[in-house]
Amino acid sequence: MERTPLLITVTGPSGTGKDAVIAALTAMEPTIRRFPTATTRSPRPGEVDGVHYHFLARAAFERRLAAGEFLEHNPNYHTNLYGTLRSVVEGVWADGCDAISDINIHGVRAFREQLGRRHFAVLLLPPSRDRLAARLTQRNPALAEEGAKRLAAMEADFAHLHDPHHVFTNPDMVGSRLGDYDAVFTNDDLEVTTYAVHARILQERAARIA
Repeated sequence: MERTPLLITVTGPSGTGKDAVIAALTAMEPTIRRFPTATTRSPRPGEVDGVHYHFLARAAFERRLAAGEFLEHNPNYHTNLYGTLRSVVEGVWADGCDAISDINIHGVRAFREQLGRRHFAVLLLPPSRDRLAARLTQRNPALAEEGAKRLAAMEADFAHLHDPHHVFTNPDMVGSRLGDYDAVFTNDDLEVTTYAVHARILQERAARIA
C-alpha cells in the first residue's frame, strides 16, 4: 500500500524554535524534506537561490501568481511578496517525501483550502514568557531591539496560550484559535519536542495510507 505524502506546516510566534524543530526533524527523518518558498526580496549574504528561497523579480512573481502557480502567497510582508510554488511542493511529493515549512496562519488557511487532508498543521508554543524573552532579546544582542518588538506583539496572548477559546493576536497566529491547528506542542526541550512531533507525523502518515 502507498501513503499520500503530506504538506506539514509549523506555525508559532518568533523565538519558539520553529527552524530548530524543522532542522531536527529533517535530520532524523529523510522522508521529511524542507522546501524553499519564493520571495521578491533580495538575497542576503550567504543565501543561495533554490536553497534558502526562490528569489524572483516582482514582475515574475506576479506573473506566476496570475497563472495560478502558487498554493499560497503573502501579498505584502515588509513590502516584499512571499509564496509557496505548487511545483516545488509537488516535486517533493514526487520523491515520496513529506514537504515541510514554517508559515504563518495566513498560509495555514490557504493550504487547508487548497489541500484539505494532505495538509497537516502544527502549532508550536513557547514554554513561558521568560523563556521566549530570553530567546528573542538575550541570545543575540544585535537583534535585541527587534526581539523586544516581537515579544511585545505576544503580550496579549501569554495568559491565554492554552485556552481553546482565545483568539490569538500576535502576527504569526492572528485570528486563529488552538483548534485551527491539527496538533499543538509546547517547545520546552528541543529533543523532546522533535520526537513528539515526529511521532505525531507517523500517526498522520498511517491514517493516510491508500
